[in-house]
Amino acid sequence: MTWLKVWEVMREPAKKVLPNTPLTRVRELFRETEERIIPIIKDEKTGKISGFLTRIEAIIPTSAKSPLRVIDVARDHPVLRMDQSVDEAFRLLEEFKTDSAPVVDEDDRLVGVVSLRDLIAAFQARGLLPLAETVSEAMTVDDLEEYLITPDTTINKVWSKFVFKGLPALVVVRSREDPVPIGIITPFDLIRKGRWRFHREIRAGKIVTPAKVKRIMTRGVVVATPDTPIEEAAKVMVRNDFSILPVVDEEGKVVGILTQADVVRVYLKGAKPGRVPVKPLPMPKPVEKEERVTYRTEQSLLQEVVTKAPEGAYKELGVTAGDIAREELPAITINDTVEHARREMLRRKTNYLLVLDDAGRIVGVVSKWNMLKAIALKGPIWRRRVYDKFFIDYVMSRVVPRVKANEPLENVALTMLSNNSEVAIVEDEEGNTIGFITKDDLVEAYAKHQTGKLYVENVMVPAKTARVHPHHSLAHAINKMSTYMLDALVVAEGDRIFGVVSANRLPFVAYEDSLIARKSRRLVWVRRLIKGGRKMGRYVKVMPLIVADATTPVKTTLSPRDTVLKAIQAIREENVDGLPVVDEEGRLVGLVSKNTILREMARHARIKPPTPAEEVKKEAPRQE
Repeated sequence: MTWLKVWEVMREPAKKVLPNTPLTRVRELFRETEERIIPIIKDEKTGKISGFLTRIEAIIPTSAKSPLRVIDVARDHPVLRMDQSVDEAFRLLEEFKTDSAPVVDEDDRLVGVVSLRDLIAAFQARGLLPLAETVSEAMTVDDLEEYLITPDTTINKVWSKFVFKGLPALVVVRSREDPVPIGIITPFDLIRKGRWRFHREIRAGKIVTPAKVKRIMTRGVVVATPDTPIEEAAKVMVRNDFSILPVVDEEGKVVGILTQADVVRVYLKGAKPGRVPVKPLPMPKPVEKEERVTYRTEQSLLQEVVTKAPEGAYKELGVTAGDIAREELPAITINDTVEHARREMLRRKTNYLLVLDDAGRIVGVVSKWNMLKAIALKGPIWRRRVYDKFFIDYVMSRVVPRVKANEPLENVALTMLSNNSEVAIVEDEEGNTIGFITKDDLVEAYAKHQTGKLYVENVMVPAKTARVHPHHSLAHAINKMSTYMLDALVVAEGDRIFGVVSANRLPFVAYEDSLIARKSRRLVWVRRLIKGGRKMGRYVKVMPLIVADATTPVKTTLSPRDTVLKAIQAIREENVDGLPVVDEEGRLVGLVSKNTILREMARHARIKPPTPAEEVKKEAPRQE
């Protein structure tokens, strides 16, 4: 790529310093600017280059105080020229094992800086394509062990790898025997934090016990797989300025490392010699016009069935809210994290958590369905870090309907659906809370008390509404579920069924920006990476999430002429929120789910469902 010159990709340095600047001050500048390079100039008047510092030089002092000046540790090479080609610039960066360098003019005056990230960003901005398809063709596999450490490794060993070997970052794995990534540690982590230093110069250089990696590392990590398109991995690395991406296999174990240098090399030179190309992962499939989500009124959704039930097929349950109300539900506080909510759901085996304020009052509810809607509304990915004090407040549903204890369950179902809630508070005539009802409680009450003869075809929604392609984006599926008041979708290509997307089966991992100075609240859902009940790796894959990532395989399909009671039993055994319905010829004809059963109950409520004129105006979902 000799036609692309350094002057076309360079940028202004965020800071520059003089040779006698204390190294501790430079450490502060790196922390403030999040830069990878700070040039050193001889004086302000001439602006001539005297060297430069990277993050590696900033961590050379191993104590809080240091007499070192920048000139004591400065790098002299490489220094790039404006008219050099990008190919030559990359060769020099590789030769001197650095990720950035200053750029000077003919008189050796500083005019800019260039980093590996700048090179990748320049390639992408010009629409250039990498000369290989997948991460497997570019990743580093030689000396892989050098990049892996365990949480109990002492920080002095990490420091040595950075300072003496020039490694850009290290992957923290669960153990050497089980190399599943659980975090990342970079030189910038050492710059940001002071708990790692293992010398105290105030005590004549006395050595203290070094801290362990688990105290310093950034928990959570973004990963790629060998079949991830290299272009997508490059976009993630540039967007987040990641030094490396761990590459994991199907079991979640690290099999390679993708560095920024690997990415630049694949743009300039192509795949590494001897690498065998693999088929890249599919990108999200465009949503066809007839598959797009369109706004529907609540009344039309409540009435939607394939075959209307004959008169008298549904018998009123004769059960009130007070009859089935549970006395308590697990609760968290509004100041708890989403990670805490996830642990509580798993520990207590529940899909619902009440949210209490500091005074113990109920202010909302968090369910896995809330998390699902958060994906569609609030973004596809969080970046690292797992704690944000206000995240529950950000995601929870504040609408928790209240019903009287003497209300029939049919009325309760209509109230819950109308308020888009999976939990209702039961109160007495004086308005005192006496219990709670969940969606699952209503379905179980239906199975126990319904004496009518309803069939699956009388409650299921048609395949057109309930089907989603495995390569559609997950955001599209969730938007469809939210708009059509569904808690499950059938994952199918034509009549070939792959499974279901079920609200109660989607595992989630919360991430927050790893940089303290920025706040980012987003959510990502990933497939369960390890089978058999073992712990799931705390990481997020690079690729845009597709429906296949969240699909739960099911062994059971239902017939339109199966009874609703049989459907409830099958849903319970599969531990999902819904199951596909196929006809005698094996064609997919619809979906029956817990929400479709609630719709049937709501259709027989003693209070009328809202008409379109009475409905609260809702903003139509954005078209895909």
